[in-house]
Amino acid sequence: MPDGGRDALDLPGGDGGWVLLVGETARPRVAEALAREGFEPVLVDGARAALARLGVEPGGTLPDLAPTDSKDALPRLVIIDADLPDGDGFSLCGVLRADPKSAHLPVLLVAKHAEEFHRDLAAGVGADEYLVEPVDACDVAVLARLKAGRRGEEDVYDAHTTTLPLVSLMRALLSGVRSGRVALSEEEGVLVFRHGLVVDATFHGERGSVAFRRLVCFGSGAYTVTFGPELHRGTFSMDRAFLCDQVEPGLERFEQLRVKGLPLAARLTADFNRLSQELPSLPEDVEQVVRLFDGRRTVRAMLLECRFPEALAYEAATRLFMLGVLVPAILVEERERARESAGPPRLFEPVLAPEPEPGAS
Repeated sequence: MPDGGRDALDLPGGDGGWVLLVGETARPRVAEALAREGFEPVLVDGARAALARLGVEPGGTLPDLAPTDSKDALPRLVIIDADLPDGDGFSLCGVLRADPKSAHLPVLLVAKHAEEFHRDLAAGVGADEYLVEPVDACDVAVLARLKAGRRGEEDVYDAHTTTLPLVSLMRALLSGVRSGRVALSEEEGVLVFRHGLVVDATFHGERGSVAFRRLVCFGSGAYTVTFGPELHRGTFSMDRAFLCDQVEPGLERFEQLRVKGLPLAARLTADFNRLSQELPSLPEDVEQVVRLFDGRRTVRAMLLECRFPEALAYEAATRLFMLGVLVPAILVEERERARESAGPPRLFEPVLAPEPEPGAS
C-alpha cells in the first residue's frame, strides 16, 4: 500500500472530523494516513462495537461502550471490512441504512478478495463504495473528504480543486466500482466514470483522452460529483493503473514547470533570426510549437491548441525560451513602437553648406 502522502489534502490536523474503521483489514496503515490528512480515526473490532460507538441498536442489547469523545456526534465516514469476527460488513451496512440516525452516513466496504456477487450485494445494502485490498490509504482519505461535501440527501457531492485536485479524485473513484460524472462549475469540463474506468471526458471543445489530460492539467475551481448510472457509450477507457503509471508522471512534470517555468499567462513570439541559428540543433517537429506563438496566444492557449502532450509541449516552450527563440511579445511590441516614433528612415538627407564667415572674400 502506498504511504498515503501523495497529493495530501488541504486539511489541518484534526479538522477533518472523525472516521470509524471497523475490522482488521489494513486499518493501522489506513488510520495513519487518515490522521495525516486531518481526520481522527476511531478503530473498533466488530459489528456490535461499531453499533455501540454510533449509538445504533439492531434490536438487541449492546455492550456498554462509551461514546466517542470527538466533537462530532457522527463520523464523516465508516469503513467496514466485508468479513468481521461477529458478522459481516454487508449486514452491518444494512443495519446502518435502516436506522434514521445513521442512514445518511457514507459507508465504504472493503474486501480482502473480490467476489462476483460483492458488487451487487454492496449496492443492495446501500454502500457508498466497495473496495478490494490492497487499498490505497490516500484514496480512502480522498473519499472521506469528498463524502464530507454531500448535498443534502442526494447522491451528489460538492468539492473544489484547491482542496481536492481532480487527479486525486479520479484515482480514488477508479479504485471503486461506482459510476457517475464529475462536472466543473466554472468551465466546460465533464468526466464520466463507470465501474473503475474513465470512459469519457469533454473540455474546451475536445473529447476523449486528450480532454481528460487537459482537464486534470487545467481544470480548476468548484465541481460536482454525481453518482448514478452512466449508460452512454464512452470514447475511451482508462483504469486506475494507467492513470497512475502514464498520466500522473506527466502531470507532475507539468506542475513542476508551472511552478518554476514560464507563466501560463505569458505572451510569447518567435525571434526568427535566433530560430534560424538554432534550427539545426532542434527536433524537426518543433515548428508545431513555434508557430503557435504569434504574440497573441498565451502559453496556456498554446498548450490547449498543441497536439503534443501538455508536459512535452510545456518543456519544449521552456527550452525555446531559454535559447532565445521565444521572447516576450511585449519586448517586440515596444521595439516596434520605438521604430514608429522615430519616423520613416531618412535615405537622402541633404547636406547644408557652411555659411561664410563675415569679411571672407
